[in-house]
Amino acid sequence: MRLSFANPVAALLALAAALLLSGCASAIRSEVSAINKLPADLKDKSFFISPYKEQEGSLEFEHYAGLIGHELQAKGLRAATAGQADLLVFFRYAFDQRTELVPAPLWGPTSYIGGGGSTVVVNGKAVFVPTYSMPAFGVGGMGVTTAVFNRRNFSLDVLDKSSTPEHPVKLYEAMVFSEGYSGTLLQVMPSMIKALFMQWPGPATRSETVDIPLPRKSRQ
Repeated sequence: MRLSFANPVAALLALAAALLLSGCASAIRSEVSAINKLPADLKDKSFFISPYKEQEGSLEFEHYAGLIGHELQAKGLRAATAGQADLLVFFRYAFDQRTELVPAPLWGPTSYIGGGGSTVVVNGKAVFVPTYSMPAFGVGGMGVTTAVFNRRNFSLDVLDKSSTPEHPVKLYEAMVFSEGYSGTLLQVMPSMIKALFMQWPGPATRSETVDIPLPRKSRQ
């Protein structure tokens, strides 16, 4: 498949779009949805971030738990032990992949430049005949290439301390999704967590899109 651009400006714009899709984005766009039944006054409430069984001993879990704990403390909550906390916090994270077609510039010869030559007469008309020619290269159009596309997700649940495995008392649940070509959760999760806490705990229901810039050192 090949789509030609007669206008070189259009080709450059398409090239810029292709580069953006290939991972040069400077922000993470997250889709945030949440349901909130937390008490209106959370001042002096304490929390404990608990791992699921499969997360026990995970350094990645500990890293994200630290980021979440920092956000909760910034909202006025206090960290506590499991037996003393007013609120129990659980979270999960994952991503799935698919392969899709994305635009890609087609490089190659766009014209030929002649140099030197002689003039001959053909049918009574003077015709210049170059002695050599060389191609000029550039973007000749747009095609497609394959790329691995990632859908990242992060969920967070807050339960009351009276909860039991048989009877959980959920006070807050949220889902955060983002899509992009980076499959490195360590790079995008801080921005997704920050997107959730931009408005926390928020209204009874929440659904919005949040753009969070990537740290400068993370931009590629």
